[in-house]
Amino acid sequence: MTRRRWRITLLGAAATLAAIYPISSLFNRNDWLVPVIAVISLVAAVGLVMRGLTRVRPLIPLVQVVVVGYAILWSYAGDTFSFLLPTGATLEVANSLGLQALETVQRYTVPAPLNDGVTFCLVIAVALVAICVDAMAATWRSPAAAGLPLLTAYLITAANGQSALALRYFIVPVALWLIMLHTTARAQFGRWGTMATAEAGRAHPEPDPGRDPAFRTGLDAIGLEAAHDREALRSFSVGAVRLGLIALLLAVAVPAVIPHFPPRYLLEGLGRGSGGEGKGSVGFNDTVDLTRSLNNNDQTPVLTYTTTAFTRSPLRVLATSYYSQGRWLVLGEAANRVGQPQPLPPSSERRDYVLDVTGNLLAAPRIAVPYPVVAVSMEGTPWSIDPITRDVRVGKSVANYRVTYADVSPTTAQLREAGQPDSPDITQDDLTIPDRSRDLIHRWSNQVTAGANNSLDKAIAIQDHLRDTSRYTYSLDLGPTVRDSTGRIAEPIQAFYETRRGYCVQFATAMIMLARAQGIPARMAIGFLPGSRSGDKYVVRSSDAHAWPELYFQGSGWLRFEPTPGSRSGAPPSYTIVGAESGPTGGGRAVTERGSIKPPIKTVAGPAERDVTTTPTDVSLLSRLSSVVSVRGVATTLAVLVGLLAAFIMPITAWVLRERRRRAARTRQDLLEVEWEDLTSHLRDLGIVGPAGSTLRQVRERFISEGHLDETTASAMRRVTTTLEKSRYDLPERTSRAEAEELQRDIRSIRRHVGATRTWSIRVRSFVWPEAGVSFWRSLAARVLRDR
Repeated sequence: MTRRRWRITLLGAAATLAAIYPISSLFNRNDWLVPVIAVISLVAAVGLVMRGLTRVRPLIPLVQVVVVGYAILWSYAGDTFSFLLPTGATLEVANSLGLQALETVQRYTVPAPLNDGVTFCLVIAVALVAICVDAMAATWRSPAAAGLPLLTAYLITAANGQSALALRYFIVPVALWLIMLHTTARAQFGRWGTMATAEAGRAHPEPDPGRDPAFRTGLDAIGLEAAHDREALRSFSVGAVRLGLIALLLAVAVPAVIPHFPPRYLLEGLGRGSGGEGKGSVGFNDTVDLTRSLNNNDQTPVLTYTTTAFTRSPLRVLATSYYSQGRWLVLGEAANRVGQPQPLPPSSERRDYVLDVTGNLLAAPRIAVPYPVVAVSMEGTPWSIDPITRDVRVGKSVANYRVTYADVSPTTAQLREAGQPDSPDITQDDLTIPDRSRDLIHRWSNQVTAGANNSLDKAIAIQDHLRDTSRYTYSLDLGPTVRDSTGRIAEPIQAFYETRRGYCVQFATAMIMLARAQGIPARMAIGFLPGSRSGDKYVVRSSDAHAWPELYFQGSGWLRFEPTPGSRSGAPPSYTIVGAESGPTGGGRAVTERGSIKPPIKTVAGPAERDVTTTPTDVSLLSRLSSVVSVRGVATTLAVLVGLLAAFIMPITAWVLRERRRRAARTRQDLLEVEWEDLTSHLRDLGIVGPAGSTLRQVRERFISEGHLDETTASAMRRVTTTLEKSRYDLPERTSRAEAEELQRDIRSIRRHVGATRTWSIRVRSFVWPEAGVSFWRSLAARVLRDR
């Protein structure tokens, strides 16, 4: 195991952690980091062990996948193991955790809550990235390719975050990756000179310094050549560092000057600002999902406006009638509609106001305007109006614009007397109900509108029913996932009916479907609440995103209703509030609304109370032990012990082999040879290797110089070699017991002194990965394969 391979492995693990760390910005807690760090460490450890045991490269990542996969399953589903092996129940637990993670990602925007399912999937994803990085950088020695999985891990956050990532999230993993490249390239560059020197050494064996007068001249030439090699290597390193820094600076600077598109997110719904200071643009997605959209708490300003109206209206961005599989969609054909919209009610039945917008950040082709629009003024910007929905579209993003809009507020008498809806503004989609929830919607709608005999009273009954906080709860948390009788995730309308909780999208969808069930055309409008006052202006933020239903009444057109409860959505329009003088139907809500969104207290009937008084009983020793010791606890303890044994298998093997050789020594001379072999093996672990084919005295001088031995320890080394020479070439009985004991003391002193001159990393490596243990297991594997 070379020192470079250790460095590459550790650098790969550090780069993996740096690349995945930005994922912490996507969730509300960082508890996932602990198991992730453990998995990255396990991948690195298994890779180091396997690269020391085998040269079959494909086998190394395969073992990493098996070991790490087993550890992950044990951590999250250990209770389902049988005889320390996973079972079918283990796969069921893993599948449940995966579904939990999928539902969390689909339901919540950033920062999403962290749960076991999300953590489980994150650990698996990080493990795969770590294995890929380790295999490419250390096993196949191609750290350049390791940049691909590192980039993938980084892009997971960059593509889903609320804003641009901080610069440090990019610089740290890139810097570590460049260091990996430099380490590998430096080693390959230096190997050229090493190979040339080795060839020269084989051609000209090392002379004896006592007999060859040209020996010193040869050493000087070799030293000069080594100096040239070091200078070339230093020049190569400086050039590589400069090139890496230039590339890093370009990667940081170029994106700041090139144009780029408005941000879009994997989680659908309203986009978010590109930064907390309101700079950039805000993307608007035309798809609204009932399970995950418009629950945004981002405080990024979207626009600022002033208005001539006394009361402020919501700012609509788009309207759509098409609902499919829990989502409201704007079909492609809507963007191609041409023509003029239907005329508005006469001026006697409406009042026009002006709204001036500044600092608009909505990306084209959308802008936010009150409904319905009468006129638009935006100099130099092409715009159009949809003939059906009256959505205003712009050809390019516009920061400032002025719109004139109408306040249409028909009386309740006019709406009650409205005839059957009949207008080009009504499409087939405005009355469509999803087949999967059709029966539920009709039954629910008939219950709510019982007693109402015209479209207005039915619409008011539906609105009041949904705004009743004793029945429904306004909450951004949709609660546990609802499943139908077949185990499938319930259709969102059915889920809302059962949980009775949600935010504006759920309430608006419910009212639209209940109204359609009564033959009232209805569609979804998406935009923003009026915002908050700031001086003489009003500021609309991303968190003001809102959805509401629009119902069609003949003679008045599309009218806004407000079924979402709570003070956030404000009071419903005046024509939807029925007072005592408005007629006998009642059912309307007073103008004053309760602002509480606290969920109602629910009581659950339980079994009859039982007497919890206990009487003393005789408890056997076995019962006491079983209450403390569990099967999983024993298995965990065994797994920890096995892990510790695996971590120290090499030093344990080296110690066992050394003791075996000592016990096998029959004479004092054999014991001295064992001690010398142990010393040379330990010095090799510390990076000091004796010259091949040299004499005992030449090896001694090499150890003294490279081990930086002081005079006392150098004298001990000379005594060791003198005793060893006497043992080898003199009569056996002339090597005394005292000399053998002194040799052992001198060897211990040499080991301590040389170890003190090495760095801590080299000392740790020499202990954890001794050559003697590694050679034994490597040769054992080779023998087993050969026997087979």
